[in-house]
Amino acid sequence: MPGAHPSLDILGEVNNYAGGRCVALGVTGSVAVYKAIDTARWMMRRGARVRVVMTREAARLVSPRLFHWATGVEPITEATGDVEHISLARECDSMAIAPATLSTMSKIAGGVVDNVVALTAISFMGYSKPVIVVPAMHGNMHETPQYRRIEEELRAQGVRVVPPLVEEGIAKYPDPGIVGRVVLAATVNRYSMRGRKSLVTAGSTREWIDRVRFVSNPSTGLMGLELGIEAWARGSTVDMVHGHVEVVMPHFMGKYRAETTRDMANIVGELTETRYDFIAMAAAPVDFSPVQTINGKISSGKSLALTLEPTPKVIDMVRTRPRVLVAFAAEVVDSLSELEAKAWEKLEKYDSDMVVANIVGRPGSGFASEGSRVVIVDRDQGLVAKGYIHKEILAKIIVDEALKRM
Repeated sequence: MPGAHPSLDILGEVNNYAGGRCVALGVTGSVAVYKAIDTARWMMRRGARVRVVMTREAARLVSPRLFHWATGVEPITEATGDVEHISLARECDSMAIAPATLSTMSKIAGGVVDNVVALTAISFMGYSKPVIVVPAMHGNMHETPQYRRIEEELRAQGVRVVPPLVEEGIAKYPDPGIVGRVVLAATVNRYSMRGRKSLVTAGSTREWIDRVRFVSNPSTGLMGLELGIEAWARGSTVDMVHGHVEVVMPHFMGKYRAETTRDMANIVGELTETRYDFIAMAAAPVDFSPVQTINGKISSGKSLALTLEPTPKVIDMVRTRPRVLVAFAAEVVDSLSELEAKAWEKLEKYDSDMVVANIVGRPGSGFASEGSRVVIVDRDQGLVAKGYIHKEILAKIIVDEALKRM
């Protein structure tokens, strides 16, 4: 578009998850303020327009000019007679305060509007639009009764609080991409999973041959991660049962580590003694295990015969059927029509409500890829989706379809 800021060139370059929606990004005077720039750019690459609102303290730490460069739009740094807070609350679909200081959080909770970020946040709440808060502060402040009371009050008012990552005595701003992912999911889908309980499996398992060698597969856990964040951002509690992963599992989910397929099956069995609303079996547990494991290291330089036996099917260990059960299938096929036939077969085999079948064994699809060539089938809805889909979008489609059943 003529005259457009060059930074807007990145809009939607990864995918169009946000679909052009507008996010107001409130930035306060935390030393983590620089991470907000990465969050803003992450959301823009998913198709979001980002408008920045800065407190005076934040503007002292990082120049508003840098946020202007990052987003292509000049930040708002004070409230004037142009009533920017009202215009922004009307224009944008959500507001994220990231990072949020304890001072600004307390102002929002108590209705004190003496800084422009708190004023804007309360305006968004008045329009019943999502407000997401990402606290960042020193650990001794995070552990106080005052912080707990303020967080509880914000939650009671409908604000989504993303817990900080507490390390080294500091309540840290989480990974900027995870923050952006949560904000966009809440923006696009509101809190459509509020009150729900979800379980997601992720990653690969390992079946050991000896102390240093194992049978496994290239799964990184990305699909499970995307599903977990999608459900959590919409308001669900999430338990993540994961094997080996190459992605960071968010600290705000329940996490259960499984080494072998049997470990994963046992953990899933124990957790599903109580009922979940949504279970997505996105992990890639190994299907075969060595009959004998050597206690030591097999000498190299000679032939080795390895006898394998089937491992338990993790999905068969679900003890209490959820409201929606989603199975995954990894297939080596040449076409999507072949994949669809496999998906229908697996739907009956696993007695699931939905199957997500992926083409694997090819570059750019399935394991260790940002997207997959997939077919999604539903027992009632029939064919849901077919083709190459980015995994962030895929997670949204799966949760959307699950909600139809709920």
